[in-house]
Amino acid sequence: MISQSITDSQNFVKALQTGYLPDLQRTPKGEFHNHSILGTRIERVESWLNNLLPHPPAQMSSLDEMIKYAHDVLYPHTDTLAGFQFTAQSAIDDAVADGVTALEMSLDVRFMSMFQNGPDKFFTFVAHLIDANKAHIDFRPEIGMSKDRFGPEQLRQASLCVQSGIFRSIDLYGNETAQPPDAYREIYSEARKSGLKLKAHAGEFSGPEYVAKTMDILQVDEIQHGIGSATSQRLMRRLHREGIRLNVCPSSNVALGVVRDIAHHPIRTLVDNGVKVTINTDDLMIFGQSVSQEYLLLYQSGVLKAEELDGIRREGLTSL
Repeated sequence: MISQSITDSQNFVKALQTGYLPDLQRTPKGEFHNHSILGTRIERVESWLNNLLPHPPAQMSSLDEMIKYAHDVLYPHTDTLAGFQFTAQSAIDDAVADGVTALEMSLDVRFMSMFQNGPDKFFTFVAHLIDANKAHIDFRPEIGMSKDRFGPEQLRQASLCVQSGIFRSIDLYGNETAQPPDAYREIYSEARKSGLKLKAHAGEFSGPEYVAKTMDILQVDEIQHGIGSATSQRLMRRLHREGIRLNVCPSSNVALGVVRDIAHHPIRTLVDNGVKVTINTDDLMIFGQSVSQEYLLLYQSGVLKAEELDGIRREGLTSL
């Protein structure tokens, strides 16, 4: 096992240095920030529909612009029961093709209402995803909630997901400031008591104060994005001290205008300050970069050395 790990590292470092994507794709890696309905390549959706779709712009002005594109172009096809089922399995297929051996992917609780018989059929489908793909990947379904749809029904559905015993983690996304973290304190407490990993989006568009507030109130294990933390030495020291990991999505940050370009991505600052990070796709359908491609972009842009990137890859797998 140790020998294989060394070989994987050697192959991964060499593949980065030579820019040979197939060898990067053959090296085991994890992905910990992926949204199922946008988690597969748009080309797979086009093939499924037998129809071409307008592709997203390479550069967008905001999260709102991305959401508008998704609602106008993608969701008429994918935000249905058949679309949800297709994109969930297809996202797993894309991860397997990229050498991802452990995938934490959020399934929004609202998808539960798409199933005629409600929660049971939804849970049966999620359990099937785990079982049908277990020979190729450790699929770890994640409870997803959007701050843009806060209400008692969402919290009830999330609680049912916690009680199901199927889900391994919980995440909170959408407009970061649409709801205060306090609104989710109770469901996060329930998830913690049930042994789920706690995540939340923060520090993508907000600053270090909001990241710290989210950590204080929800007691998260990991922050999705979290790159706003790089502007605060105090917060980075806290992240390092408490071992809170940031699941970073470089291409997403650039495409949504949070970061100027890959070469200026603050992941360098985070790593230099001892903050744990992983590298992820966020929404493959929108941003078009696999995990392997994200690693290669960071290396070729001179942000991180090959050995540093391999260390990030290995840490993600060993912390499962």
